[in-house]
Amino acid sequence: MPDATLTDSAGQKFALRTGSDKPVVVVFFGYTNCPDICKTTLSDLASALNRVSPETRGKIQVLLITTDPARDTPEVLKTYLARVDDSFIGLTGPLEEIMPAAMSLGIDIAEGKQLPSGGYEVDHGTYVLGFGEDRLLRVVWNGLSAGELKDDYERLIAA
Repeated sequence: MPDATLTDSAGQKFALRTGSDKPVVVVFFGYTNCPDICKTTLSDLASALNRVSPETRGKIQVLLITTDPARDTPEVLKTYLARVDDSFIGLTGPLEEIMPAAMSLGIDIAEGKQLPSGGYEVDHGTYVLGFGEDRLLRVVWNGLSAGELKDDYERLIAA
């Protein structure tokens, strides 16, 4: 887990390595205005959490680290994630701090791409990363179903 401190969706400082007391931390880099993959990925992560026991669920923290901090303020992240799963924590901060953390994990983030509408999209890697209690990377997910994620959540807790 990178040694970075960002701002969480409650407006508080959040250290990636020590901010969660849960044994498993799941990290996804995305943004609230994403037109496709972010919504689907977050929905699958939430659905998988809803399929595990309450005991297992209580041991997993999901973090959404924004790739679009210009628009994703703590308040925006909080409102957005409340519609997905209110246990998820959104993190934001200067892009100059987010990009090195993402790159250290093999996640690319590109500058916003202008759209004909005048808005922009952010290109970013779509992997979901699972960290164990020691905050070492244990699993990298890409395109798994909620059922497969559920099984992996249980394996991560058991490890």
